[in-house]
Amino acid sequence: MLLCTDACGQAMKSLHFLVASAPGHCCSTSYAIKLEVSGSGNQVLPSLTSQALRFGQGQWRPRVPPSTTDIVSSNKSVPMTKPEALQLHHLPDDVLHRILSRLTFRESSRMGLLSRKWQKLWRSCCPKLIFTRATMFKPGNETIRRTRTNFARRVNSLLRQLCAPPTLNKFVVKFGLRRKHTCHVNRWVGFCSKLRARHITFDFTPGVKGIFRGLADEKYIFHLHVFSVPDRSPAHIKSLHLSYVWLNTATTGFTGFANLKKLTLHKVSFLNDFQHLMLSECTALEWLSISCSSFTELTLCKPLRRLRYLSLHYCYMEKVELEAPNLTSVDLTNQPIPLALSESLKVMEANIKLLHKSVLYGDNLDYICTELPAALPHVQKLSITSTLCIYDELQSFAKTSVRFINLRHLSLYLPLYGDGRSVGGILRLAYLLELAPVLEELELHFRFSDFVIRQAIRVDMLPYRHDKLKRVVMSGACHWQGLIELAHHIRRCASRLDCMIMDPMVRIKGLPTVDWLEERGRRIAKELLKRQEFQGVLTVL
Repeated sequence: MLLCTDACGQAMKSLHFLVASAPGHCCSTSYAIKLEVSGSGNQVLPSLTSQALRFGQGQWRPRVPPSTTDIVSSNKSVPMTKPEALQLHHLPDDVLHRILSRLTFRESSRMGLLSRKWQKLWRSCCPKLIFTRATMFKPGNETIRRTRTNFARRVNSLLRQLCAPPTLNKFVVKFGLRRKHTCHVNRWVGFCSKLRARHITFDFTPGVKGIFRGLADEKYIFHLHVFSVPDRSPAHIKSLHLSYVWLNTATTGFTGFANLKKLTLHKVSFLNDFQHLMLSECTALEWLSISCSSFTELTLCKPLRRLRYLSLHYCYMEKVELEAPNLTSVDLTNQPIPLALSESLKVMEANIKLLHKSVLYGDNLDYICTELPAALPHVQKLSITSTLCIYDELQSFAKTSVRFINLRHLSLYLPLYGDGRSVGGILRLAYLLELAPVLEELELHFRFSDFVIRQAIRVDMLPYRHDKLKRVVMSGACHWQGLIELAHHIRRCASRLDCMIMDPMVRIKGLPTVDWLEERGRRIAKELLKRQEFQGVLTVL
């Protein structure tokens, strides 16, 4: 019974919130509530501290003695006597329903243990069902074996206790279940369909780490036709999150998700043509995320006119061809592939991570400077992560007439490989100024090496005049010869540059830092960039 004390405290907080937000709330009358909830037999939960509760002329009031009610109804200012204790369960059922709906699943289920009335209320008003390791097992309890079978039995036991609410807002199962638990999962999927759940999550990835896709024969087979039985329709589903499953969309009777707005697929395998059988029918889709899934290409015959966010990570796709005129954000982790997003003229932000090429002297800079401007010409904020090879063999690449016509903020995260004495390889980055004529802020984050500069800065490079660039940040490799050359070239090009920051610390996530290399980079940057044109602009951190 002591476990319920926290839940009661949360219930009182929810009650205060409901009263404060009630219509007609005023401070004319005050009553004290003393929460005393009795259990079975003589066991009584310790009373919580008396709470001050104010009621106005709203739609509901607590049960009070008749004399007090007369005072309230007549709106007369009469000195109050000592307030009488009010039991929380004396409040109207609709108020108690709202209190329970604001608690977490674990807290509301604890309230159901207090008495039969609370249990009845909890069983009839559970808008959110969240079954995870945290909600089904007590933290630190070593006496319970956290097995998959034990988890499934607990979920089944709770579902049997619940009455069917009119609508189920959220249903979440997050546990490392496998195909051998199909009978349990089928029952839960049917439960979601029967109660018309709006937001559904089946995440079976716990135990499968990283980008490993898992074993195909142990994944649960998710049949979408369950949501399209004769007496039901999948139109109630607003969001769907599936992880570590086989997705079967070709079963007879599936009519698509007409009102689905958010779809997340993680480590999902497909038994058939997913994009034409399912995606094409999701005409209301606004948010699409696919990661670590066996998905070779994304090509749709129908436009997704409401799609605003697209995320594709580690699917090793070969092609993306999509008509999404209202797309505003793109997040991609893949090898360089053709991107056909020419109709997406509203893309404001893009985050691109390009996987490494297994080619000698090969990097992705040519793809960045030729393919991306054609795919995302109107992007305003662009972040790119890709390796950069520094060799004298890489001094030129194909140029294009396409430009980032609206790009204002560009961030490049470039782990460097190659010969630190090479200048031509890294100076290719200067072409980015031509690609982005309205660029205002440029960030170049590198990974350092231990090479020591022995050459002087060039003075014969022809600058490209850039009148919009105001701020430049370079980090991680201040002692590379090519980077010092690049800083000098950018300064000559940017006629209105206000700030250039040289930071010797590595800012690429996941890469180590070395103190003595940072100190050496700091010293070299100060020595080689102390020319007159850097005065008042350069800051070495």
